[in-house]
Amino acid sequence: MFKLEIYNADTQEMIREKTYKKADLIEWFIDSALSGKECVLFDDQLRTLKGTYVNHVVTYNGMTKVYKIYFNYRLSEIQARIAKLV
Repeated sequence: MFKLEIYNADTQEMIREKTYKKADLIEWFIDSALSGKECVLFDDQLRTLKGTYVNHVVTYNGMTKVYKIYFNYRLSEIQARIAKLV
């Protein structure tokens, strides 16, 4: 398993955590952030954030590879609409 943890670089507060079966999406996300592009992020309340990559660290928690990515971010002016499941 692979875990993505997104942190506020200033406060070290985790803003989102997601587990994946494969690392390809996480690695694509890191590559995109490293290229200097502003990233669109979502916190646990599904608010839309705009973030600038600061750094990342890869660790292991048992058999799970954990990617901790640190961003400076702000609340986006435009918020995504969240569809309600019926």
